[in-house]
Amino acid sequence: MSQELYCYLNGKIVKEGEAALSPFDRGFLWGDGVYEITPCFNGRLYRLKDHLDRLYRSLCYVRIDLRMGQEEIEKLTHDLLQMNLPHLGEGSVYRVGHWVTRGMDTPSMLARAAGPPTLFVFWRPVAVEAAAKSLAEGVRLSIVPTRRVPPPCLETRAKVTSKLNQILAEIEADAMNSLSLMLDIYGNVAENSTANFFIVRQGVLWTPPAQNVLEGITRKVVFEISSRLKIPLEERPFTLYDIAQSEEFFLTSSATCVTPVREVQGIRPSSPVPGPITKRLMAAFVEETGFDFSKYRPR
Repeated sequence: MSQELYCYLNGKIVKEGEAALSPFDRGFLWGDGVYEITPCFNGRLYRLKDHLDRLYRSLCYVRIDLRMGQEEIEKLTHDLLQMNLPHLGEGSVYRVGHWVTRGMDTPSMLARAAGPPTLFVFWRPVAVEAAAKSLAEGVRLSIVPTRRVPPPCLETRAKVTSKLNQILAEIEADAMNSLSLMLDIYGNVAENSTANFFIVRQGVLWTPPAQNVLEGITRKVVFEISSRLKIPLEERPFTLYDIAQSEEFFLTSSATCVTPVREVQGIRPSSPVPGPITKRLMAAFVEETGFDFSKYRPR
């Protein structure tokens, strides 16, 4: 059995198996909360401040007052890292979760009557060999029937715990033995259920505009890297037609950075997988994170 790691729950640091939460918490009852997942590569937290910045933007949007400052949570996270470090292991990648809910519900079931907020900070391991295989071979995407919730209904840029929209997309794609690619209500490409999506068309990176997707931290880093490497990039709406004319496709997410896509709805990129621009970005992330997945690819 793997070593239990330490987590934080509402003022206490405990082992994972000791963490307990009331079923009357509004996170359980209503999905009423926000969250972040920060990657930890070989014991090094990557872009923690960026993730906590977004956590606090999401908290403002859903009107939850955490009653803790961002610097306090950052220190808490580093303290937990030091406690867990002896158990993380060489060649490890972990997802560090920061979950915040509105707290305990009351008999009135009114949001304004709930609280104080619940804060849960925890570590979850990434299957490194499986991730390395996907990065080497690419993944397959299918366009799913479930559309991304439009911003006028629920702001896509907020990272909320109400994930049924994306979970249904994941289930639909899983039935097709693939990962999901969600469209918006107008038929434009939005994102994967847990990752942002990019294409390369005539040497230019295209990705859907921020108003239509979760503004991923890794997406943001791709913007920074592409600027540094002088790779042109455009935020713009596009459809399956544009995908069919493209040289490369890839996903971005916090734990695996850049994952090549070998097929979208039966459409294959015109370049090899991974393509030349995707390879440049993958190499840049190895430098950024200090972690090279290719070393852990199954033989």
